[in-house]
Amino acid sequence: MALRFMDGFDHYTIPADLPRKYTAYNDSGSSIGLSAVTGRRAGSNALTLRISIDYISLTLDDQGTWIMGFAINFSGTETAEFLKFFDNTNNAQATVALNSAGLLQLYRGSSSTLLATANTAIPINTWAYVEVKLSIAASGGVFEARINEQVVATYTGNTKQSSTLATACRFQFIGRSTKYAIDDIYLCDGTGTINNGYLGDCRVDALKPVGSGTYAEFTPQGAASNWDCVDEATYDADATYNATNVVGKRDSFDCSNLTSITGAIYGVQLATMARKDDAGTRALRSLTRVGGSDYEGATQPVTTDYRYYTQVVEQNPNAAAAWTDTAINAAEFGYKVQA
Repeated sequence: MALRFMDGFDHYTIPADLPRKYTAYNDSGSSIGLSAVTGRRAGSNALTLRISIDYISLTLDDQGTWIMGFAINFSGTETAEFLKFFDNTNNAQATVALNSAGLLQLYRGSSSTLLATANTAIPINTWAYVEVKLSIAASGGVFEARINEQVVATYTGNTKQSSTLATACRFQFIGRSTKYAIDDIYLCDGTGTINNGYLGDCRVDALKPVGSGTYAEFTPQGAASNWDCVDEATYDADATYNATNVVGKRDSFDCSNLTSITGAIYGVQLATMARKDDAGTRALRSLTRVGGSDYEGATQPVTTDYRYYTQVVEQNPNAAAAWTDTAINAAEFGYKVQA
């Protein structure tokens, strides 16, 4: 797998649901904290960070290479960091900053060693798509940035800040004194044979259940049908949900159609909001149904608090080929109790 994560900020409430999607966050609250604003497309959302103590952070696994893309809209320039990559001992391996001239700067460590400065300023008060590639090594490492698919800063050499680790496992967006908004995030690692490099300017669309699929084996609570319990724009906790304590039970749904796509579709990410309501082990798997066959994701242990359990399906599993909008629109998506 190479495509690891995506987020368009359209399927949950900000900031209340951020801890259900991200590993950690800090919200200073009131009008200066994390908030939702209109995204770079009509009808979409973006996340605004307004002050330097605010952040969102996601922890995955140890990888030597990460490639990240995101739309960003800076309201002003200042010399301040806004993106960091950490190893599993919480040391910053690399930092991306913006200086007072509007130029991206790439640092080894926590703004300690400047490696490269962009040759082109990022536009202010407008959306730009930034991509960053970090390959960590004591020699031959790469740290590079692109704006709107054009390389603006690149460095090859020592990108390893840690004395022992040549990996990173966590990324963190950090607020600045001058606010900025982010949208349409993707994150890839360097493994596999697809999606292990720049994906280019991407968008993330949220599709929600609109009808029943092949399976309706959970018991609906708060609504008459299974799909109607999970079709809300943002989750409503225990107001409507589907429940079962039987291993092997499944639900699958017909979801809203994806608008016609002229470019590539790099993957589908299933986001299942779930919790267990008693002691003991409980685990789920995501479920993708294409062409009359079921394809299950990895087993994910479930906790007693609601959280999004995500699974990326990079290709149409029924064809072992890239997804098309037609295939996505014909597919069903859901979940299964695995244990």
